[in-house]
Amino acid sequence: MPQLPPIFSINGIIPANKAFYKWYFVIIIWSLLLTSCGKSLTSHAVKKQDELQIFDVTKFGAVGDSVTVNTKAIQRALDECYKAGGGIVLIPKGVYSSGALFLKSNVHLKLDKEAKLRAVAGLENFPELKNTRIAGIHMNWPSAFINALNANNIKISGEGTIDGSGYYWWEPYWQKRAVLVKTVPGDLIDWHVPRPRLILFDKVTDSEISGLRLQNSGFWTVHICYSQNIQLTDLNIFNPVLEDGKKAASTDGIDVDSSRDIFIRNCIISVDDDCIAVKSGRGSDGLRVNIPTENVVIEDCTFLEGHGGVSIGTETAGGIKNVFVRNCKAMGNKAPIKFKPRPGRGGVIENITHENWEMEKVGTVIDYALREVNGDDYIDEWQKIKVPFVAATPRYRNITIRQVKASQSGKAISFLGWPLAHAENIIMENISIEAKNGARFQYVDNLVLKNVEVKTAGQSFEFLEVQNKIHIPGPIK
Repeated sequence: MPQLPPIFSINGIIPANKAFYKWYFVIIIWSLLLTSCGKSLTSHAVKKQDELQIFDVTKFGAVGDSVTVNTKAIQRALDECYKAGGGIVLIPKGVYSSGALFLKSNVHLKLDKEAKLRAVAGLENFPELKNTRIAGIHMNWPSAFINALNANNIKISGEGTIDGSGYYWWEPYWQKRAVLVKTVPGDLIDWHVPRPRLILFDKVTDSEISGLRLQNSGFWTVHICYSQNIQLTDLNIFNPVLEDGKKAASTDGIDVDSSRDIFIRNCIISVDDDCIAVKSGRGSDGLRVNIPTENVVIEDCTFLEGHGGVSIGTETAGGIKNVFVRNCKAMGNKAPIKFKPRPGRGGVIENITHENWEMEKVGTVIDYALREVNGDDYIDEWQKIKVPFVAATPRYRNITIRQVKASQSGKAISFLGWPLAHAENIIMENISIEAKNGARFQYVDNLVLKNVEVKTAGQSFEFLEVQNKIHIPGPIK
């Protein structure tokens, strides 16, 4: 177990208070607990493969010729599987085009190695979901390609591919955005261009998604919302940032949204926007719902293209706590360890631990950037509801980052709070970064840096308005 930093003063700096050390002990305990939580998720809910009845979609009329629209045939297979008490709905070799599909409890959708399940064009093929959560608030929105709603013991797996045919949606999005951006804030444009997510788990328990390639989502790829005990393992998620003139739009890889006990392991993600985003609602609507995201383990993942690797925010109204990220890699990502505090989003974000990262050619290794807050009550962007300043302003605290190595980076660390919304209780230790620009900390209360080495041609460290700082420099052994 890591040792607590000694209580002493360096260069007259006031040592962190007792609450700071109490928190440091708590976060270590949480790290140990969360490490083992994934081992127990879903194991009690999934029957052995040889005990499950198989429902081959071709027996229900599906044709894997890429042309036939198989929505009704595949849905019949899914429904019959549910009526039989559960089983495996098999997508065999071939390309099966379909509109939205809906899974119910105890159904396992399995794709063979040479199978592809491909979304068709047209919003008419994606029935509208009433009062579903989109980017932090509730509204009516097209259903996802694959939907599990109010269900348990769902499994989506195999060695095949689920393809959202995002190219049907991306170009119209960019065209509309070019017009809307003149009058609509950028953060709101997504809501003006409805398009389907790839996979939605909404109020789902004891379930998993594993083994698949998930690609070309029209919007977010995997959205886990109001759910519990979910495993996401061995996924390859790809939404092209730029490939043959195609550019994905707002295609987060995995969004964990007001959910708990989530385990993500061994995923490779390359997308436009965040690879993994941890969220809990936005503004007045998120505060109304007030459901946190908690107990999340992310391990052994690789993050390629993306605005962030693991991003905490921007939607935080319900709060986020107990997130443990370990043994991950990043190459070419803009900000692998990313915190996205935004005024108006609300919530308390606490007990976040990152451990053992390797990075190469990333933008900013550790990025925390709060936009300006001025103390005024906040007017909700979409619903135009006034939210008191205290409730509207997110509070980030109790963050530990250790064992990070990064080379050929653009910026080492950008950890910038705001005068009226400081980050609190930040520990960084055993970190070695090679970057064009150094580390900057501003408006942070209770900061410990131990064996943090920044190799840069300019200034390695800059501290502005940092209270209670312990800086123990030294190379990593």
